[in-house]
Amino acid sequence: MIMNLAFEEKTNLALSKDTPEDILMDLASDNDATIRAYVAWNENASEGVLKTLKDEPYLHNILENWANEGIKFSESLIRELSLSTQPFVRRAVTHSCNCPKDVLSTLTRDPSEHVRIAVAANSNTPSDALVLLSKDKEELVRRKVARNCSTPLETLISLTKDRKYNVRTIVAANKRLSPEKLKELACDSEGHVRYSVAGNPNTPVECLEVFSDDKFYEIRINVALNPNCPNHILDKLENDELDVVQNRAREKKLERGSRKK
Repeated sequence: MIMNLAFEEKTNLALSKDTPEDILMDLASDNDATIRAYVAWNENASEGVLKTLKDEPYLHNILENWANEGIKFSESLIRELSLSTQPFVRRAVTHSCNCPKDVLSTLTRDPSEHVRIAVAANSNTPSDALVLLSKDKEELVRRKVARNCSTPLETLISLTKDRKYNVRTIVAANKRLSPEKLKELACDSEGHVRYSVAGNPNTPVECLEVFSDDKFYEIRINVALNPNCPNHILDKLENDELDVVQNRAREKKLERGSRKK
């Protein structure tokens, strides 16, 4: 019996690349946490072994290594690990590009904000789940929803009224917003939000005109960098009180001039 072997013998088996899968499976259930860890880090450990070890706290590190190496998780492994008691293990599989939509929907209500953040960031997350996450109590979750390309437009619009300026800042940069909504955001009291609006190509020229006099020079720079900034505003910014703004406006005009040649 494998379990009756001495610690040193089990260690050698757990670490060896030549140990058969059935032996690794037995060792994955060993009472000694160190032996289980050695098994988990064995490069020949199968998905079956990882399923057995799904509640080990270090497993997410192994999964992240797999992802970095381009190793895809099977649907079977994702479904099993999504039931792990360890939130970072659940988060790791949620990041997977082939995570099933029903698993993503289920994890939308996960007690761990780390998991919900990962769900909110996954472009495969269903629309109804993103709508729910847009109302999450955690700001970071809502910020991921605001950045997700799959978020419904109606939900993006609702996030323009979010109580946290960081969420509004992300939404304001979204090119799916209409000029009318950007015009509303252009009146935001937070400079970070106005900065995003100033750089959005859908922002009305009348807003760019106002931003060209904004007290924050970063906003004036973003006006100069806006691809749809009219030349007359660039002319104005070339005479800004700060050299850095002048330079950005001048560079943009030179760039436009070179494109015409």
